[in-house]
Order: sequence, then structure tokens, then C-alpha cells
Amino acid sequence: MNIVLTGFMASGKTSISEEIARISGMRLIDTDEMAVRRSGMSINDIFEQRGENAFRKLEHSIITEISNMDNCVISTGGGVPLNKENMQALRSNGIIFNLDPDFEVILSRLEAARGTRPLLKDSETEEIRARFEQRKPFYADCDHSIHVTDGRDPESYAAEILELFRKHQSGNGRA
Repeated sequence: MNIVLTGFMASGKTSISEEIARISGMRLIDTDEMAVRRSGMSINDIFEQRGENAFRKLEHSIITEISNMDNCVISTGGGVPLNKENMQALRSNGIIFNLDPDFEVILSRLEAARGTRPLLKDSETEEIRARFEQRKPFYADCDHSIHVTDGRDPESYAAEILELFRKHQSGNGRA
């Protein structure tokens, strides 16, 4: 059984998944890192040179492959939940935890990274907010929603997620 993290860009998936893997000893898989390795290109370059559809196709093939693995912490790209097939594949052998920060948390984190994320480049705050709001229903397709703030460290979120994961596995968690 896997732990799967979903959420909007800058929600904390990378840092929290790293902590979960460190604490638990589970294997860490980052779908964006896999896409970079497989394509030999940065995510930005894939979007610019091949387009979003090509990236989503690559991402789906990665999701299909890793959903068959076991005992992994899977950090997904922000757009993974947009494809229902991705979510079905991940749920077949995983518990899905959505990291759910308020928009203000996302915005403060993205300000430092402006221009480095493919769907953020040259976007204005309202466009980012619109994308954030549009994706909320897709992120709601999870087993557990974890409210994220800037006041907690990744280790505390990792401990919370691991506790919920263990309860889920023992039949005491909600699905």
C-alpha cells in the first residue's frame, strides 16, 4: 500500500513526502522528477517544446507504472488529479492525501518561484486564483484532506499523515 500526496503547486508535496519517506523508510517517488528523467528535459521545457498534452500523457504513463509498486510515498504533480484515470490507478494501491492550503499560503510560496513553474509563468494573481479554484473539486477526490499552513513544519505533517495511513491500514481510518 502506498501513500499518495496530491495538491496544488507549492502546497508542500515535495517537502512533506521527503519527511514521510525519511521517517517511515518507504521509497520516495516524485512523478515530476520521473518525467524529467524520462524526457531528459525540465518540466518547463516539456511544456514549452512539446505542450501540456504531451506532458500529461507522459505523466499518465508514469502514474500507471508506479501505481503497481508497493510501500512507496508518491508525490504527484499538481495536475495529476485532473485525470480521473490517474486517480483510479493511484487509489488501487494507495491512500490519497490531499494537501489543502488556503490560497494566500500558495501565493506567498509562489511569489519566490515565479517564472519557474510551467503553468505559473507570466500569470497574474487572479489567473492563479482561478486555476486554484478550478482544481479544488479534483483535489477533493482524496481519502484524507490535510489543511496546510505556514505555521507547521513538514515533519509534523508527515507524522500526521503516517498516523492516518496506519489507522487506515488497520481498518480504523475513514476512506
